[in-house]
Amino acid sequence: MATLRQDPGPVLAVDSKAEPEVIDWQPGTSSAIAWNVAAVGVTVAGLFLFALPVMLRSGSVSGSFQFGLVDILLVVTLTALLMVSHEAIHGLVMLGFGARPRFGAMLVGHVVPALYATADGHQFARGQYLVVAATPAVAISVLGFLACFGPWAAYLIVPLAIHLGGCVGDGFAVLRTLREPSTSTCEDLRDGIRFHRTGAAAPAHREP
Repeated sequence: MATLRQDPGPVLAVDSKAEPEVIDWQPGTSSAIAWNVAAVGVTVAGLFLFALPVMLRSGSVSGSFQFGLVDILLVVTLTALLMVSHEAIHGLVMLGFGARPRFGAMLVGHVVPALYATADGHQFARGQYLVVAATPAVAISVLGFLACFGPWAAYLIVPLAIHLGGCVGDGFAVLRTLREPSTSTCEDLRDGIRFHRTGAAAPAHREP
C-alpha cells in the first residue's frame, strides 16, 4: 500500500549565526540643550522634594536658612561628593555584572560638562543596563530624602536637588533603553549607548 506524505510547505530558515544589528545612540548638541532645560525643572522640583522632610518635621511649610561662606563651601563640597559618588555607584553596579569600569570627564554634546563611568566592550543584558543607569539616582535620592529628616537637612537639600537634576541624562538613557527589544544587549559608551539587536543582520548605524 502506498504511503502519502503531506507537503509541509516552505520552511523559513533562521540563521542563528547572523550578526546582530548595531545601533549607536549618542546625544548631540540639541539633546544636551534639552537635557539642560529638563535638568533645571527637575532641580527646582528636587528643592521642594528634599525640603519636604523639614516641613514634616517642623509642621510648617515656611522656613529660612542663613548661610555664611563656610556653609556655602560645605554645600559646594557636598554637591561635588554626590556627583563623584554617583559615578562610583555606576561603576560598582557595572563591576557586579562582570564589567571593568573606567572613569573620566567629558562634554555632552560639546556643551554640558559631565563625569562618566563606562565599561568598554562589555555588553550588558537590557535589564542589567537599566539597573546600571538607574541605581545612582534611586539610591542617592532615597537615602538623601531620609537623611533630610536629620539635623543636617539645611546642607543637604541643595546638593541633593542639584544631583537629581544631574540625573536627567540617566533618565533619558533609561527611556531609550526601554524602547529596545528585551533580547538586545547594551554596550555603554563614553558618550552614549551601543545597542546590539540579536538575530538581525544589518550594518551598524547611528541614530539621528
